[in-house]
Amino acid sequence: MATLAEPKPPWLRRRIPSSGRNASVVAAIKDGGLHTVCEEAHCPNQLECFSRGTATFLLLGPSCTRHCTFCAVDKS
Repeated sequence: MATLAEPKPPWLRRRIPSSGRNASVVAAIKDGGLHTVCEEAHCPNQLECFSRGTATFLLLGPSCTRHCTFCAVDKS
């Protein structure tokens, strides 16, 4: 029988910084037709990085050759 998870304590939660950079980074990625590890791997911390104006790019397209078992990026 499965047990329900208890709610996380308040000190474990963090607010995502709200800045205009989020939208500008996302727009630059979309406008440039770029692929980021952040998006392809479904990273839960995307907005935290984007709010700082950073992103990690996949240079060879939407797939990766490394075959890491923990990663959600498509393998080629």
